[in-house]
Amino acid sequence: MQKEVISLALTSSKAEELLARFGPNELPEKKPPSLIARFFSQFENALMLLLVSAGVISIFVGETLDAVFILLIVLLNAGFGLYQEFKAERALASLKQMALTTVRVIRDGIETEIDSRKLVPGDIIHLEEGDKIPADCQLLVGLHFETNEAALTGESFPVEKNKENNDLFMGTTVVKGRGYAQIAATGASTRFGKIAKTLGEIKEAKTPLQKKLESFTRQVGVVGIIAAITVFFLSFIKDKTLLESFLFAVSLAVAAVPEGLPAVMTITLALGVERMAKKNAIVRKLNAIETLGSITVAATDKTGTLTTNKMRVKKIWSSGDVFDVPKSPQKEFELMLTNGILCSTATLSDMEPIGDPTEGAILLLASHLGVSPSVVRQEWKTVDEISFNAMTKRMSVVVAKNKDVYVFTKGAPESILSISDKILWHGKVVKLTSDKRAAIEKDFQSFAKRGQRMIAFSYKQEQKKPFEQHQIFLGFVGIADPLRPEVADAVRKAKEAGIRVVMITGDNELTAEAIGIEAGIVGAGDKIVTGAQLEKLTDEQILRLLSGIKIFARTTPDQKYRLVKLYQSMGETVAVTGDGVNDALALKQADVGVAMGKTGTDVAKETADMVITDDNFASLVNAIEEGRHIFSQIKNTIKYLLSCNLGEILYIVPAVLFGLPVLTALQILYMNIVTDGLPAISLAFTGKDSHMMRRPPRRSLAILDRGDLRYLLFIGVMTAFAGYGAEFSLNGMKDMVTRTTIVFTTIMLVQHFVLTDIWLSHRSVVKNIFSLRHPVFLVAFFLPVLIHPFILYHPFFQNVFQTAPLSSSDLMYAIGVAFLLLGGMEAVKLMRYFRRVSTLRSL
Repeated sequence: MQKEVISLALTSSKAEELLARFGPNELPEKKPPSLIARFFSQFENALMLLLVSAGVISIFVGETLDAVFILLIVLLNAGFGLYQEFKAERALASLKQMALTTVRVIRDGIETEIDSRKLVPGDIIHLEEGDKIPADCQLLVGLHFETNEAALTGESFPVEKNKENNDLFMGTTVVKGRGYAQIAATGASTRFGKIAKTLGEIKEAKTPLQKKLESFTRQVGVVGIIAAITVFFLSFIKDKTLLESFLFAVSLAVAAVPEGLPAVMTITLALGVERMAKKNAIVRKLNAIETLGSITVAATDKTGTLTTNKMRVKKIWSSGDVFDVPKSPQKEFELMLTNGILCSTATLSDMEPIGDPTEGAILLLASHLGVSPSVVRQEWKTVDEISFNAMTKRMSVVVAKNKDVYVFTKGAPESILSISDKILWHGKVVKLTSDKRAAIEKDFQSFAKRGQRMIAFSYKQEQKKPFEQHQIFLGFVGIADPLRPEVADAVRKAKEAGIRVVMITGDNELTAEAIGIEAGIVGAGDKIVTGAQLEKLTDEQILRLLSGIKIFARTTPDQKYRLVKLYQSMGETVAVTGDGVNDALALKQADVGVAMGKTGTDVAKETADMVITDDNFASLVNAIEEGRHIFSQIKNTIKYLLSCNLGEILYIVPAVLFGLPVLTALQILYMNIVTDGLPAISLAFTGKDSHMMRRPPRRSLAILDRGDLRYLLFIGVMTAFAGYGAEFSLNGMKDMVTRTTIVFTTIMLVQHFVLTDIWLSHRSVVKNIFSLRHPVFLVAFFLPVLIHPFILYHPFFQNVFQTAPLSSSDLMYAIGVAFLLLGGMEAVKLMRYFRRVSTLRSL
């Protein structure tokens, strides 16, 4: 870091003063609609407008009481819709807060990381390849600095930045080089901010799942409206007036169409995504939720994802000898440390690395040995630089001190060895003979078998190009990066869920194998394919190998992209992790691209569907489990709403045709609130099925499979028969109003038992009774039950809903008929259990 750059940095107190003056560095958001506007937007539904019309007509024909309760039910429906919107928006707003970016800034002469919203004009920031520029600024110092300004200009070619062309713009990305820039404008004052203010906020596109559900709702709506029209004509032909028939038909249509489904789905998605964020997985694109439950291949990096990323140098190789880290400076390591400090983009803040953890480990080693990285960097001037290249796996800098000019290079051991023809041997530069080269390669393998990551160093004392040729080999270090303690369990869990875990790493194959065995990805002796081997194989040859290979080592980002495409060509659904600029292709190609939150570049995060904030493979597996759970919740909500609606239709249409007790319009509307309201919302809070991650991934793109459709038909028919059973057994024994009230009570109770079954994801009620203690379920189940006696026994509500008081025997009869359905469902579960046991015994 140059002294003149540090001298321009703000103090913390000055930055706070400027933040108060200019405000946070964020774009102004479009003002949300008012509460009143949102309330009236609930009436844009055609069925709701029909229901309002029915209420208004009732007033004009003198049916004031009916009209009041129809309009009251309309208001309750609108209230539910408003609540759903509020809940979803609040959850999504909290997600925006979690998806914030950090930036490296110099304040008080020290480089540190801060929330990008806290940047102010005058701040000095560090930028490097892959960073998204957080505000409009001017480049002060840069080496081969190029940006992609396509976000502003539409032009995808890189733009070189220098002293003459030093303007950097918010929203653009650094595609090459590194440097320091000074903030010129923030937030709405930036060029990007002014464009955003002019254009307004672009409406977010719906996810594929949302589109499927809306289409599905329309299809169900058509069926419901056809049933309503049929009932309208049948009831008018029978004995009802035109108004009664119209009101009855509209009520049935409202009850039959699950118009609340998209809103309930939005709440389920939003709450699920919020839960995922609390578990270190931030979803950037909601369509990833739909895909997570279908993942069949999880392709993961090694460093930082399977390992802790808390890197520390454990061994040092120099002049053919291997040393433990000494407690004091050693002469033979001096040049190696200088190389590691200068050929690096990382820094230390309070002895914590900022930037690449591997480079940070070298800086920590230098500090441990009494060499200050900041002092060394002030003593040397960077003249030129070759940024780290994922293909060559090395980085070089040309630096000068007084009259001395050095080229320092660091990188993968075999890469550094390939550009070296001499070696520093006990303080003298000698020829790197084939025997010495072989011995060094043997030591590489020894380090790798311990699972250590290696960084090698070389140099030459001249400035002739090409820089990366005819260098002097200095030595290498072994860096310990232990396996995360929770990864082995996560790998086992993924395997049980039918997900193949594959490691695609740029590291040495022996290091990768050691970590792979410890994680449970491979067994000892399993075949490992390297990037060099991949280059020699055709796609057809690789496809024949893919099913048996679980580790790909020394790969390049292009090879990772190629592997993702090949897995997909086999019909696999692939999640892939990545952190570098060059990983963007693989992240974009994958069905779910997963960027690393700590080490990931801004380009990788922008491309990815999801960001893992702790860079932990276990968090990816948890996200897959949560994705399955969210999809299960949405599916359960659909099954619940449709099975209840289908049961009502299958009872009402024949009842009108054959003169059986028919539910009144207000009874239907009341059940619609009881069914489509609180219980449907409650399913967004169901707990996880403990067996969810022991089932294979979902392969079908359909929302409901054949088993779900059979369930709908079974529940619909059973609900209708529960109504018929209550009627036929009482026919002639009770008056019509009492019989209708018993049918009304029976169907309502049946729907509560359907809620119970779906809340438990069709698991046995007897075995999982304690899972019903959730407060949300208890409210959804018992609130309608507590309200129902008022409808049955209070004279006012009897008059409104046309009900009769039921005797204790009538109530027990209704409860008994409803329990028959619950018993039927439990019997089916028991039969399935015995069938599974029988199948397992036969195996």
